[in-house]
This record gives sequence, structure tokens and C-alpha cells, in this order.
Amino acid sequence: MVTITEQIDIPAPYEKLEAWADNFQEEFVRWSPYHIECDLYDGGYQTGSKIRFREVVMNLDYNVIGTVTECEQDNNHFRIVFQSDKKTAFITFEGKRTETGCHFSHTEAFGMTTPVIGPIMNFLIFKVFFKKKANWQLIRNDMILDNNYLNDILTGGKYPDRIPLEELLSGIEHS
Repeated sequence: MVTITEQIDIPAPYEKLEAWADNFQEEFVRWSPYHIECDLYDGGYQTGSKIRFREVVMNLDYNVIGTVTECEQDNNHFRIVFQSDKKTAFITFEGKRTETGCHFSHTEAFGMTTPVIGPIMNFLIFKVFFKKKANWQLIRNDMILDNNYLNDILTGGKYPDRIPLEELLSGIEHS
């Protein structure tokens, strides 16, 4: 299993981060010009909710459907864990209140966790079948960019300029 975590301290009130998370379906698309769609099929992100994310990263189309497996939230912290339907990707968003604002952590983990067969399947998935989409540095760079966009959104209300959809989709490579 490959796990990538990117974190950022944001000098904005935690309540802004919490409001952003509470309006995630709309905010996901506005968060990055590379984010295309977010569907909260059950209307929210509670444990058991079905979600679909779609984004384009360096001409690769990531369209993932899955389920929220964990959802914790109180006045100082939230943690949301999403698992893809194929059971090969986990995405975690975590926010917490700090003395100077808030802290956001974004973790993406890829691979099967099943003992014995997991490492074999991970090799086939990441080195043979989906080698191009398993570009860990590309994914890390996208996560860093997302965190910087989030900082701009929460500190200055500045959303990134959108890339026209036809332009974003024109260079997609199909794997």
C-alpha cells in the first residue's frame, strides 16, 4: 500500500474550514480548476454515504465512486474517510482547530490491504495495469496544489480560475 499525506496550517478560523467541508459537493468543484464533479448520492458525507469524485490531473481522468467509511465531527475537528468501490483507494480529509486558525490534512492511500494476495495484486495494479495513473509524485503535487488553493479560499475567499471543461478534457489520455 502507498500512502501520501499533505498537510497545511491555514491562518483562518476553523469555522471557515468546517463550513467548507459542510458544503463539500459544491466546494469540491470550486476548490481546484482540475476538479470536474462531485456527487454526494445520499445528500451528505455521513458513514455509509455514496460519493463520486472526478478530476483531471496531468491529462489523466480520475473518476472514482465509493463510500464514506468513517465520519467524525465536533466543534474542533472533523475526519472523513472515503473508500473506493474497487477497494484500492482511501481518501481522508481531516481538519482541526489550532491556536492560529486551522489545520487541514489530506491523505490518499492506494492498494489492497489483504495479506499475502495484496502485495501481488498491488504490483499488478501499480506496475502493470495502471502504471500511468500510479504516478505518486504527480498525485502528491496535485495534493499540495489543492492545499494551497484551500489556503487561498479560506484566507481570502479567492477561488482559482476555472479551466473551460472542453479544454480540460481535450487532452485526456484513456488508459
